Amino acid sequence: MENNSTPTEQVTEEKKTTIKKLKEYFILLMVALMGLGNWADTKALSIEAYNGFITNFTNKIEEKKISMLDIGNYLPYAQKQIGIPQVIKTSKIDERYEYRYYKEDKYLLTLINKETRIVAIVVHSLSYDKSLVDDFSPKVPFSNFKLKEHSLEQIVPDSNEFFYDSNNIKYYMQVKQLNAQGMFLNLTSGFSDYTELKGNVAEDLFKLDEVTLMSDEQTLTSPITKKLATNKATFYAISELPSEYIADSLLTKYEFNVYF
Repeated sequence: MENNSTPTEQVTEEKKTTIKKLKEYFILLMVALMGLGNWADTKALSIEAYNGFITNFTNKIEEKKISMLDIGNYLPYAQKQIGIPQVIKTSKIDERYEYRYYKEDKYLLTLINKETRIVAIVVHSLSYDKSLVDDFSPKVPFSNFKLKEHSLEQIVPDSNEFFYDSNNIKYYMQVKQLNAQGMFLNLTSGFSDYTELKGNVAEDLFKLDEVTLMSDEQTLTSPITKKLATNKATFYAISELPSEYIADSLLTKYEFNVYF
């Protein structure tokens, strides 16, 4: 029979077959271990091993972790779900706010809290050099879009509010306020050089810098911001706070490398 599948479809099928076989071997191994050791210890080991296995071949564990968090959660609940942050910084804008950073292989998560209440959540998808797992592309809250699959202009269309930097960290982000279904929260979509920038993005950021230094006329900045907005988003933020706090929470490239 003639095979009409494309090379991409063949690779995908091969990947699915490989993962299926590995899952079967894993289950057999766990059954064997259960027959040899203490049930409680084996169960704990099995869960840990299974989570490690799933992490190497899918993004389900990471997506589930992030989906457990919402605006309004309290820190004790968040820490029960995702643990203690590696880094905590105080906001430069208002010392009542803290930025809590959780770095994993596939993502950087930032929680912004005021006292014990979560008021903003920022999720960056990072490069993950594994052949059997796709890019970490979590769903953007209150939308049908995903990081690394959809552009800024798709996620936050018709946005007139943008923030960027072309020096300490190369990033660009746009913001819009959600409607009542989104509880009137602010949704931010952007990209940064925590992952490799594509094409002429760095040059476009420098151009935007030059233009805004000369004038803040929208007619001058609009062509550049529209071009930047066509890039795929690598991070999103959902927040009760003004967007300045999201920009302030972004680590410089130097900080990112030193902390992690």
